[in-house]
Amino acid sequence: MSTERNGKHGVIFMTTFTKKQGGLDQPFQFGAPVVPNDDTDLPQYSTLYLGTEGDVCGITMGGTEVTLHNHPVGYVLGVYRRVKATGTTAEHIVALW
Repeated sequence: MSTERNGKHGVIFMTTFTKKQGGLDQPFQFGAPVVPNDDTDLPQYSTLYLGTEGDVCGITMGGTEVTLHNHPVGYVLGVYRRVKATGTTAEHIVALW
C-alpha cells in the first residue's frame, strides 16, 4: 500500500496500487508459464522467474541471440522477446507482469 495526498484538500488516503503503472517496484498482477520456443516471441512482460538454475538462451528486444549461462534460480529482467528451446536448460520459467 502507498499513501497519497490530495493537494486541494490535504486529504491523505491509502491505495493498493490501483492507480499505479506497472513496474519492478510494484507488485506483479499477472503470471503465465513460459514454454521455450525457437520461433515464437513472448507477449509483453516485466520479468521472468526461473524455477531451476540453468542456461537461458533467447533473442533480445534488439534481435541479438544471447545466452545467460548457469543463471541461478530467481528473476531475469525483461531482456528477451523470445526464450529459445534450443540452448535453454533452466526449467519452470514464468513470465510476470
